[in-house]
Amino acid sequence: MTGLTLRSFAAGIFAVGVSLAGADSAAAQADLLGPGAVYVGAGISSISTEELDDRLDQAGYPTFGGSTFGLSIGGYRIFGNGFMLGLEGNGLIMGEEEQDGREVGLGGGYGTLGLGYMFDVSRRARVYPRIGLGGGGMGMWFEDEEVEVDFDQVLANPQPTPDREPVLSTAGFVVDLGMGAEVRAGRRGAGPLVGLRFGYVAAPFNAEWWLNEHPVADDPNSTIEGPYIRAIFGLGWRR
Repeated sequence: MTGLTLRSFAAGIFAVGVSLAGADSAAAQADLLGPGAVYVGAGISSISTEELDDRLDQAGYPTFGGSTFGLSIGGYRIFGNGFMLGLEGNGLIMGEEEQDGREVGLGGGYGTLGLGYMFDVSRRARVYPRIGLGGGGMGMWFEDEEVEVDFDQVLANPQPTPDREPVLSTAGFVVDLGMGAEVRAGRRGAGPLVGLRFGYVAAPFNAEWWLNEHPVADDPNSTIEGPYIRAIFGLGWRR
């Protein structure tokens, strides 16, 4: 999960970098694309993993705490009436620890379709409330690099066994309630922007944990719910 998050974030940085390098051509396309922005972000989030940490501690496993580093990539379009419509993906890097010769890791993420309303403070600054609806979750893996699984053994017994990497996961519906503030450089057309986002991710339903697509009984009530704050960097078009 961590590797996937980092690769996605690197791809986002590359995309925004290309956009900034071609700001002149982007400005020429602003009328076609419409006013809006694309961005990447980084910050911290709190998550509701108290029950999970208690269970891990009781079993002798490392715990990961209630905070995490987050990476995001997204974009939005501003319509003539000031309403915003956008997409955003967030990866949550919770950690990876060694325990009895194996790696135990926890990671998560969520994606939302967001609706907001833009208020222009000046020609360069703007603020907006945003609500995002989507899905998210987290996964915990136990990796033993010294174990090699034979292909024929898997064919003979394709069920999860102790010598194969188990993955516990949980996922469900999320609501992202947030606020944003941005400042864009340049007087006309497209230009780089920096901003700040803060809010709260709610997971209103208790999602079940699964082990390799099989439901797990007596699972802890732990989710990615919690407040967040992050800085964003990108390219914006003025409306």
